[in-house]
Amino acid sequence: MKRPNVLILFSDQQRFDTVNAAGFHHMLTPNLDRLANSGCIYMNAHSSNPVCMPARHDMLTGLPARAHGYYGNNHKNPIKDYGIPTLPRIFSENGYRTVAVGKMHFSPPRMHHGFSEMFLMEEILAVRQDDQYACYLEQEGLGHIQNLHGVRPHIYHIPQNAQTDEKHHGTTWVADKAIDWLKTNNGHPFFMMCGWIQPHPPWNIPTEFDGIYSGKDIPEPIPMSRDYPDTKEGSVWHGDHDSQIHKRKIRESYYTAVTMVDKHVGRILDYLEESNQLDNTLIIFTSDHGEMLQDKGYYSKELPYEGAVRIPFIVRYPEKFGSGKICNSFVDLLDVMPTCLDVCGLKYKDTKYELPGESLCTVASCKDRRCQVSSTGFLGERRWVMSRNDRYKYVYYYNQGTEEFYDMKKDPGEIVNLLKTGEYPYEVYKELQTRAIEYEKEWGPEGAVQNDEFIKIDGKQFHGSVCGKFHYWSNSQMQYYDERTEEERGHRLIEEMEHALSNFEKSKVSLNEVFNDEAWKKDFINKFHEFGVCEGFEKKIFK
Repeated sequence: MKRPNVLILFSDQQRFDTVNAAGFHHMLTPNLDRLANSGCIYMNAHSSNPVCMPARHDMLTGLPARAHGYYGNNHKNPIKDYGIPTLPRIFSENGYRTVAVGKMHFSPPRMHHGFSEMFLMEEILAVRQDDQYACYLEQEGLGHIQNLHGVRPHIYHIPQNAQTDEKHHGTTWVADKAIDWLKTNNGHPFFMMCGWIQPHPPWNIPTEFDGIYSGKDIPEPIPMSRDYPDTKEGSVWHGDHDSQIHKRKIRESYYTAVTMVDKHVGRILDYLEESNQLDNTLIIFTSDHGEMLQDKGYYSKELPYEGAVRIPFIVRYPEKFGSGKICNSFVDLLDVMPTCLDVCGLKYKDTKYELPGESLCTVASCKDRRCQVSSTGFLGERRWVMSRNDRYKYVYYYNQGTEEFYDMKKDPGEIVNLLKTGEYPYEVYKELQTRAIEYEKEWGPEGAVQNDEFIKIDGKQFHGSVCGKFHYWSNSQMQYYDERTEEERGHRLIEEMEHALSNFEKSKVSLNEVFNDEAWKKDFINKFHEFGVCEGFEKKIFK
């Protein structure tokens, strides 16, 4: 009998409500729809840790951060334990060809973790030679492009013109490379992971996709309801004063980036079908985490709310999952490893850890799928843990021991913290709190729980740059990777910023109107002077 293949299709920062087949009819996702219609779509899928590196390592190892070390993003440190079994290593050891295409977000970037072949496309490069997409652009005569995936400093959350056309865009390249590899595989069993950067910001949209959501009826964001430890209403850092048309253009651009991924997912599915490999390939489409996209007055991820913590999750393998199925049980990224191993008849090696996830093929489930726990952050003021059932959600912030409790049936937007009203089911609150404490004892940072109670961190209110529209760290993400002089680097960055915002209809904001807060201006100018030289650049970027 022919061994099943495995294909993980992994977008970045894609919310749960971005697949038409899941009932979100504002979305243009014909290929994700056909994947769902011929497989099973999980309506209550969650990121186990809604930040890039931890989520990816949760899926890679099947284990939370206590095992691999990534409670949050940490680009300087490698995985905590190289001996932990990983998905590609297990498949490689069992005779599969294993290949990574696109964004993986490992540290160091080319640490293979068991992949026998890697064709990388990462957001921030150290050297061009480590990144196959960057090398491809150079070979195509496009090596002059500096910001390969959109400009991050200053205009991170602003809709942008891409620096390439669709043919050479990174989203296209991932599918091109995957299909090229499949064509030369000669029928060997394979484990492939395709990682797209979209719809992670910056939303660098090629002109071929301009306007596809213009005039469409798209959802309004959930009303602003920030509270401690975040800043409240009226924050320029969160974009609270932005025009409604500018806010809409941001949402249009985000949805466009999803549709771009959808198109190229379809190309890979088409090839598998044409080569008679589709039904013998376990396909899982999902994402590392979502994007708040203005909900509750937030941008980005790293939050316990639906926009950030819930993700799309579609599985196709007709023999095990049937077709056109919808499942409402809680699933998360920790279930990916046991599902892949189960379908392919492979065993998880004995280690000091027991996998907390479970195969989605299991009929008699041991995992309690009536409850979901997610968490993020190293032990400090920004760590939180969330537990929820089908109706209520509990959140604990270590920052001053702040708690939230929501009725997800009556208040799906998570606006009213019931603990402030005094009217809530105490037994359910204690049950979910206990589940969160148990999780932290087993999988959270050492010392997070003492005497069966959460510790409290003496934290402070966050600056608006933490989960707002403008992040100080984005100004540090100027691209140093190639051989340009400081003057060439500086001029190229300004040119690409001007090109990115040269279509006012796409963003509804001019470059020098994006953000003129004095602290932000000072930060950008200081970072630019460290990076390059361009006389008079301040007048182009700021008023």
